[in-house]
Amino acid sequence: MSDRSFVRFGGLAAILLALTSWAAVLTFYTAAAGGQDLVGVEMFRLFSALIAFWSLFAIVAVHWVVRPHGEAWSFFAVIVGVTAAAATFVASLYPIAFTRHLLRDPIDVNVALPTAVPPTDPLNAMTFGLTGLWFLIANLLLSRAAVPRRLALLGLVGAIVLLGGFLAALMAQDALVDSVALAAGAVVGPVYWLWLGFVLRRMA
Repeated sequence: MSDRSFVRFGGLAAILLALTSWAAVLTFYTAAAGGQDLVGVEMFRLFSALIAFWSLFAIVAVHWVVRPHGEAWSFFAVIVGVTAAAATFVASLYPIAFTRHLLRDPIDVNVALPTAVPPTDPLNAMTFGLTGLWFLIANLLLSRAAVPRRLALLGLVGAIVLLGGFLAALMAQDALVDSVALAAGAVVGPVYWLWLGFVLRRMA
């Protein structure tokens, strides 16, 4: 095992993240029927958790690539990114665990209320807020590294979209939050991660 092998795997994780993101969007609008089918929604949440899992490897791989261009900022970014990914992972699995608990013990039906607000991601603080902050710092650093300039610019667009989604969540603009989630999950995010994955593997 070596640093290069980790960066190469981080690139593969980024590619798998992009593919999983498209699978999640497709599942939400087909099997999950836009959030109406319980089994489909559970599949969507499992895909969402898998996205966060893949991002852990990709985020650390990016840190290893960009740290010569700003070690303190790179270290801060990896802490923010890993925290956001881990919290998103838990937030995606939390409603699944809650639903399964209620199916086993229907008497606890009143306990189902908190599932609408996962405790690790209130107001999209992790999925949009801290993830957007990671996108911002990481891509400012990537713009100094040997990566395509358009890739870093796309990452900065992703940061603007995600941080805008967080502000929309703070202002209770649910329709705008849904639009941001669709844009980030179906277009900007997957294209960025797919491109970044190939770049990381080439750099490794």
